[in-house]
This record gives sequence, structure tokens and C-alpha cells, in this order.
Amino acid sequence: MRFYFALWIAKLSLALINIVAKGRGTNLPGQIALRIDPLFVKHMKGVDPAKAVFVTGTNGKSTTVNLLHHVFTSSGRTVCANLDGANMLTGVATALIKDSGMSGRIRSQYVIMETDERYLRFIRKQLPARQLIITNIQKDQTQRNGEPGVIMGKIAEALGDDLTVFVNQDEPRSFALGDKAGRAVSYAVKENSKSYHKEADFFSVTMPCARCHEPIIFRAHNIENIGPFVCPSCGYGGEHEADYTVDTVDYEGHSFTSAGKEYRFNFSTPYFLYCYISVLAASKEMGLTDEEISRGFESFSDLRGRLATKTIAGKTLHYIKMKQENPETIQSSLNLVGEDKEDKIFLFGLDETLDYFPPFTNTLALFDVDFRPVLRSGLSHFVCMSKAIGRMAAVRMLYDGFDPEHMTVLPSGYEEDIVPALTPLDDQPVYLVEEIPYYKKPKK
Repeated sequence: MRFYFALWIAKLSLALINIVAKGRGTNLPGQIALRIDPLFVKHMKGVDPAKAVFVTGTNGKSTTVNLLHHVFTSSGRTVCANLDGANMLTGVATALIKDSGMSGRIRSQYVIMETDERYLRFIRKQLPARQLIITNIQKDQTQRNGEPGVIMGKIAEALGDDLTVFVNQDEPRSFALGDKAGRAVSYAVKENSKSYHKEADFFSVTMPCARCHEPIIFRAHNIENIGPFVCPSCGYGGEHEADYTVDTVDYEGHSFTSAGKEYRFNFSTPYFLYCYISVLAASKEMGLTDEEISRGFESFSDLRGRLATKTIAGKTLHYIKMKQENPETIQSSLNLVGEDKEDKIFLFGLDETLDYFPPFTNTLALFDVDFRPVLRSGLSHFVCMSKAIGRMAAVRMLYDGFDPEHMTVLPSGYEEDIVPALTPLDDQPVYLVEEIPYYKKPKK
């Protein structure tokens, strides 16, 4: 009876939220249900663990879940998913509440959930999904996670013999977790026209082998710290080909090939290739046909606001979303800006981290990235926007050769500060790299 009471109260709260603030109830109904019945998710009916998939990792979870959901639904399957990114146990519970009837039985055939890396083990105790996609494990939210080895350990606690884990063979930490599951399926992207090699200098960093802890070598980077790699000491990473591989990529033609078959790829950045190949692997292993997967890939176009084009101060602005507490995401954004070889204006914004009190400001990420791809691509002016660490970021960029005569430091990333700074500059494209862009920020 506790379960039914929790379900009905949660559904009532969901109905009220839909009246007052439609679309906002991503966690609260689940919070209410779990407060009444701490094993609420476990007590839900109709969930087949063999048809349940979790997606976890540092970067790419939301895109991967949305793509996987689209492939399954476009092929006629019904899916329960937390597409809004509420990836704690409360968000999973809310998604199940929305999909269920008054008896607590879900209506969908499949369950696809984004799951937080730190809380995956708790979620899987109540919903023992048999498939897990690990996108990557990288430095992120150091005030919360410490270093990536901590996250590896927490994900490992959720693995078991009953689990098929899809691991990124181009990302050393993710790949290592395949040894701890009942079955591992690997995916990878071969070196292609947008792969790059890093310079061995002061700002270059490596990472230890997950098995012998000696430094590994990347043969190439498809995105930052992800690409074909090998450990010269023990051979880790180079023992065999991945089970599913992006063999060739045509960025201009928006397609890639895998195992001799061509698939549409509606983006032009390598970041999304790993989402596609992991979804291809999971979909095939769960019984979808090549034709069903291909149709889903061709019709998928959800960017979730990561890229956008706007106008500001009479200039065309290209916005690239970054996770500012994650240096790999920052680097990928900088590399994307660097692909445009024409003169440009570059806006870079770092904000305080407000999910802890007192607010936390991470300056370490500035020394984990290389700003030279932007500088060498053709840069007329640089604008650093931050009340917290604007001048610190500017000093960091001096180390990479930025000219202080062509630099501006603003006290914030709000439109009223940006427009006066951009107005007198030449009419050139503007690139903005920031987590929350000026047009989405609340007014000061």
C-alpha cells in the first residue's frame, strides 16, 4: 500500500505541476514518491531488465540518450526515457511515473535512462538494467568528483556478471571498465580528416595506463583525449579492433561508414560520432536492423542547444556550448573555433560554480587546455568575460601568445556589457564559448 500511495501522490503532484508550470516536473514527483517509499523504483511493474539501457559518463550522455530514444521510437518501439537529463534516482522515478498507469505498470516496451556517474550504483540496485553505455570518463567538477579515478571506482561498483557494457575503446578509462562486466562490447572511431596530434611541450599532458599505470600514447585525437591509443609498456589499447567502428567519415556529405554500411550523420563535428557509434552498437545488440538504425540516424537532429547562430552588435555570432568544469569540453570547443581560418572575434566566458556554497571558481581548467588553435586560426580580438576570473583567464592566454593590445576583459558575460565592447570592432564573425550564453542568462 505504501507503493500505491507514493505513486498516486506523485501523479497528483505531476498533474498540479503541469497546470502551474508545464514541463518543469522532472524531479519533484520522483522525490515525493521516494520519500514515501524508498524502494519505489524497484516496486514499479512491467520493467524488463533485458530491455533497459542506462547511459553514463562525463560527456555525451544526453545526446546519446536522445539519439538512442529516437532510433528506437522511429522504428516503432515504445520507450520510457528521461530525455530532459534528470539523471539521479529521482529523475528516473519521475520518468517511470509519467509512463505508468495507476497500477504502477509502465506502458513502454523499453526503458532508456541517462544516469549520473556517481549514483549509477544506487539506481541500478532498484532498476537492474542489463545494458550500460559508458561514453567516457574525464576530469569534471573537481569540487564534487575529485579526479577521474574516483568516478571509475563508483561506476565499477555498479557492474556485474549480468551486465553488457558498451565501452569506448578510444577512451582509456571507459575501456578499462569492460574488464569488470559480464560482457563488454567496444566501439571506436578511426583516425579521420578532423583528427589531430598534440604537441609535446609544457602544456601537453598525458594519462596513465589503466592497467600498468605507465604513460599511454595517443596515435591521434578525434576529440580531446579520445582517440586511438596504446600503452607502450603493456600494449593496452592496441590488442584488437573494436567490435563496432566508424571506419570512414565524410563530414561535408554528412555520412560515415561502419562494417561496409553507410549511415547518415547530420552533424559536422567528431564529438557526435561517438554518440552515433555507441548507439549503433547498442541498437544492433538489442535486435534492431541496419535499416531501422539507418532511418533513425537520418531523421535525428536534436542538438539540445549546444550550437547556435545569433546576431549581436550587428555581427554574426556562433555559440558553442561548453561544460566549464570539464577541460576536455573546453578544448573541443576551442578546436572547433580553430577550424575557421578567417579573422574572427573570440568571446570566452567562465562563471562561478554556484552548486556549492560558497561559490566555487575553478582556475585549474585554464591550464589543462591549449588556446593556441584559436590564436593560430586567425584572430583579430579576444574578449574574456567573467567577474570571477576574467583577468586570470587573460593572463593564461598571454602564455599562449595572445596580444594584450587586442584583448578586452569584461566584468560579466551579460549582453549589456558585451554589446559596447563589440560595437567598435571590425565587422567579423564572433565566436562565443561559454556554458550559459548571454541570451539565456537571467537579468542581473
